Amino acid sequence: MIHFFEKMKMTFDYYANLYLKFKKQDLKNSTFEKYQSIIDLRLLPFFKDKPINEIKVSDVKLWLLDIDDVGGKSKRAYVSVIKGIFDEAFYDGLIEKNPVSMIRLPKLIKPIIHPFTPGEVKDILQTAEMYNYKNYLNIAFFTGMRSGEIIGLKKEDIDLKNKMIKIRRTRSRFGETSPKTRGSSRDIPILDSLFPLVESLYNNHDHDYLFKTQYNEPYRDTNVFVDRYWKPSLESLNLEYRRPYNTRHTYATNMLYGNFVTPVELSQLLGHSSTEMVFNIYVAYLDQNYKTFDRTIDIYK
Repeated sequence: MIHFFEKMKMTFDYYANLYLKFKKQDLKNSTFEKYQSIIDLRLLPFFKDKPINEIKVSDVKLWLLDIDDVGGKSKRAYVSVIKGIFDEAFYDGLIEKNPVSMIRLPKLIKPIIHPFTPGEVKDILQTAEMYNYKNYLNIAFFTGMRSGEIIGLKKEDIDLKNKMIKIRRTRSRFGETSPKTRGSSRDIPILDSLFPLVESLYNNHDHDYLFKTQYNEPYRDTNVFVDRYWKPSLESLNLEYRRPYNTRHTYATNMLYGNFVTPVELSQLLGHSSTEMVFNIYVAYLDQNYKTFDRTIDIYK
């Protein structure tokens, strides 16, 4: 007869906690919390007390089929986590095969972006009155930087002589960490149209971070900008709501549309590890946007 404690160690719940324990030392706090949330909200309600060696491939398929409130990208993240949990049981010799290895990954649907037009960008910037928010928006629209990268900027990251911004850190509610990926550590040229603002921001600060709250502390995140300024600004301009991340999409599409950079150069400016994202999202968007297509051409003249 299997002892109660040994039986408990064979449950899905036990290996889920073991998986998190091993992952905690390897992951950033934000990523670890994401994994923990997936386990708590998506996996344990379905598999919690089941003996892990009795969970079949069909059980995993039914679990995945029951998820209908997220897209393929999120589902893939869920599958990655549950596969890691079963891997731990496999390493212990409790199961002969990982049932997730026989699951077909959900299809990835390319996200549909809705960048702002140049006119909308000008209108949004004109409505930005709060000092920090206005500076934040200008840097976002003219560099394509992520929000955490912007509020993580320090004076030492600004090279006025060579007109460059160095991305070396990011900030979030989990604190300060290195950028998202290795490719995210990069240098971005400061456009002439942005340079006076960056120069003024640099010269008017005697502290380390370029963006600080009224309490002289660096921002943890940009939620205060979103709730107090971003949403009301779009409403006042009668613009459809889009996340502030759309400033990055807007920068990318307009850089490509104006032929100011190649897809390879844009991927480097955005901090992508490859050009895949640029071609799948931004080039694809431009290829499908025929609003300015010249319909008067006579191709067989």
